[in-house]
Amino acid sequence: MQPFWFSHKPVTPYAFTPHLERFTLPGQPTPWLYSSGERLCRVLLYADRVAAPVEVRIRGEPWDAVIEATIWARSRKEASLMYGRLLEALRAGFDYNRFLEALKPWPVLYSLALRHVGLRPGRSLSLYEALVDSIVKQRLALRAALRIYSRLVERYGRRLSVEGRVFYSHPRPQGLYSASVEGLRALGLSRLKARALREVAGAELEGRLPGIGEAIEDPERVVKSLTRIYGVGRWTAELAVAMVHPGFPLGPASDLAVRRGLAALLGPGAEELLAEARGSGLGSYLGLVMYLASYEYGG
Repeated sequence: MQPFWFSHKPVTPYAFTPHLERFTLPGQPTPWLYSSGERLCRVLLYADRVAAPVEVRIRGEPWDAVIEATIWARSRKEASLMYGRLLEALRAGFDYNRFLEALKPWPVLYSLALRHVGLRPGRSLSLYEALVDSIVKQRLALRAALRIYSRLVERYGRRLSVEGRVFYSHPRPQGLYSASVEGLRALGLSRLKARALREVAGAELEGRLPGIGEAIEDPERVVKSLTRIYGVGRWTAELAVAMVHPGFPLGPASDLAVRRGLAALLGPGAEELLAEARGSGLGSYLGLVMYLASYEYGG
């Protein structure tokens, strides 16, 4: 492999490093390895069963953002494919200005969006990865969930070293499926979660998981289909579909941090106001509203 360099100006305002600060652990792969001092992140991405180490730095957030990346690959074509995958994961094409415009009739939510202007969560590149992440986070404080996920990455993810740098992938399905329930429990998972991870890995290997296209076309149908998998409830399925969708039409509305944040913002009538918002221009962005509410008030 050889290094290839890329630079891209995302649609601004754009902010992603605050998300990395919240959803990574110092020195521990989740699988993103983020150094806040250097504002540098490393990860091992997959496309068509080909893995590529990716090193990315984001400068100038939120109003003059530039995404700079080094990708090690066998050819410029392969590296360009991986860079496209990276930009999807970073949601570089999402127009935050349209989100702000939709929020104008909702002054409290508009102020929230301005306080974190440009911020957005990352996007998972497969339902398998999103489900594994969501299962681990069930009924756990974020830091505890990240520590467990980091152990899964180190045990079952792929690891590559290039030029003295170490890169990790998400847990691979072959490893999770062949793992024993007791082996997974030793990493901090409950028995239910261990079984659920093996079920999801098996569904991925057998081609039974819906594709991202299906989740985009009919999110609610895919949510219902995912809840048929052992250990995947409504919250987990909603979060997984929200993580792979390029937009934000849904989110984990039943999540405790989301509910706490929305109640702090909108008061006791939060659920009624959200129901009203679903039928307005804000309906396409409710997932991002939930993310920002939990980011600010979820602890």
